[in-house]
Amino acid sequence: MSAIYRGDVLIEQGYVEAARQQFEYAYLRALASAPKGDMVGDIRRRLAECYYLLGCHDEAFTEAKAALEHCHAAGDRYEEAATHRILALSAGAIGKPDEAKKWFDEGFAFYEEIETPYEWGKLWMAYGDWLLGPHSGAYADRKGALEAYYAARNHFEGMGAEAKLAEARARIEKLVQPQGDGPCERVADADLAGVRHTPRRPRRSTELDRRSAWAFETFKMITRNKVMLALLDDVGKLAASQTPMLVLGESGTGKELIARGIHALSLRKGTFMAINAGSLPREIIESELFGHVAGSFTGASRDKPGMFEVCDKGTVFLDEIAEMPVELQSRLLRFLETGESRRVGANGINAVDTRIIAATNRERGALERGEGFRLDLYYRLAHAVIVLPPLRQRGDDVELLIEHFLEEACTAADRQVRLSPDTIRRLRGYSWPGNIRQLRSVIKRVVLLGAEGHEVTPEKLQLENAEVPTTLIQELEQAERRRVGEALAQARGSRTEAAKILGLPRTTLINRVKRYGLT
Repeated sequence: MSAIYRGDVLIEQGYVEAARQQFEYAYLRALASAPKGDMVGDIRRRLAECYYLLGCHDEAFTEAKAALEHCHAAGDRYEEAATHRILALSAGAIGKPDEAKKWFDEGFAFYEEIETPYEWGKLWMAYGDWLLGPHSGAYADRKGALEAYYAARNHFEGMGAEAKLAEARARIEKLVQPQGDGPCERVADADLAGVRHTPRRPRRSTELDRRSAWAFETFKMITRNKVMLALLDDVGKLAASQTPMLVLGESGTGKELIARGIHALSLRKGTFMAINAGSLPREIIESELFGHVAGSFTGASRDKPGMFEVCDKGTVFLDEIAEMPVELQSRLLRFLETGESRRVGANGINAVDTRIIAATNRERGALERGEGFRLDLYYRLAHAVIVLPPLRQRGDDVELLIEHFLEEACTAADRQVRLSPDTIRRLRGYSWPGNIRQLRSVIKRVVLLGAEGHEVTPEKLQLENAEVPTTLIQELEQAERRRVGEALAQARGSRTEAAKILGLPRTTLINRVKRYGLT
């Protein structure tokens, strides 16, 4: 992983040969440890890009084809999409313009599906370069190149990727500004009509409208992201079964909304109830789930049914299940296997038909390693696992949510507050570590503090600049910092235990802790 990170840094800085050597080393390590793992495809795509930048176009095309096959087999849609850009460029460079156009077209179709603004911007930029360059053949198109550069600019501008944004603007300026006396030195003024405002997202389709409306009606989820909609489609299919389900995702991604939607779709006639399994002491949560009989403990003055009994023929949502005490995890496992609930202090049991939907913000890998969570309970729940993406991976959903929460907050406060264009760009480019919950709180705050009829400027948002990744390198650093911080928290500050969790040498972890200023 460190070699890949170093290679990414080197290639961003222009040291392509040094980057290739790092990727070669990482590739050999990946082959030795997991020859069929998705990391192999990731590295081969990077190697193909190095070969292309070094002018070894045949090697780049061969390596990219191999990377594509590996990514497809591993189900890595993101890397599969990214590989299309290299395939298109290298195909054009070896004299295959028709094949290059095919790879570009397939690449755009992929990116519409996964919606990754940074890589989509890079694809638009590469497409513009190809249309202007010597390898496009009959597809050469100066106006089309300008349209591609404007599209790239819009994507980089929206996420705050300043380095790439500067590259796109330079290409636009070169085409728009006259470079000599002849009219052929720039794109004609008449050709610029409609180009400067290239849509930031594809034209909305009737089918996409239908699926988006269904997502809101069923789950109260505001999304037009195709990956998210496909995930909700899968949730809808799983809801019809009566199996327990496990919902994974960062805090604020909407896990309880998913659980309520599942209950509604399941047509279960009983009650839906939610409880945070990590916020209550062991004695209280055991009584809440299983109930108790009078006299079973101090303060138990009367019999009390538990949630599993109350929700017979219904659904119980257990949020933060990974924080539940281990001994209670054992009782929960028995309930899932038998459907029998015994109150605290009681001798008899009650048979109930209650569906369990559990949720946690822990990573799936940590659960599969049994880190503070019973493996047998995980595998009992893992028949149906839903992994919600963080907001930063949902593309233009951020803009939809900004519009929705702004209207909602203005209506509630009975005032009209506008967001300046710079403020909207700042919101769209932010990484949102608190996800949808944080975005909603920020919008509500600026509306309550904003003056009637005035525009909100970026400084009123009070968002830390450190949270905004402007390049791929910064995005990787942010992800690494977050993962190290999570491991330290999980290990209660023990660097030795945190290093074991991350699979790193202790000295490497200490260096990361110092680098990111973690404690």
